[in-house]
Amino acid sequence: MLPGESVRRWFHRFSRIFSIEKRFRNTVALDETVVKLHGFRVYIWSALDVDSGEILAIYASWSRNMIVAMKFVRIVLDRCLNKPLIIVDRGHGIDGL
Repeated sequence: MLPGESVRRWFHRFSRIFSIEKRFRNTVALDETVVKLHGFRVYIWSALDVDSGEILAIYASWSRNMIVAMKFVRIVLDRCLNKPLIIVDRGHGIDGL
């Protein structure tokens, strides 16, 4: 199997739950979690359209701070035509939102 073949299969299997088009959204939920990868902490950020259940964005970073949180929010807002209500879980990296 070619190296890119597994990525292509994964994309076709899960592409229906990812949204890549810009459209109006009412509510977006943001979440971040920490995962240990080879002994290092990796922070996974995700955004979900609450109404349709589509995943708007997933972002991985080595740090968890306001700069990374705002960068992720900008990525999410670029997928929206309007400014939706953003719901956060009050994680440490997104306290100021």
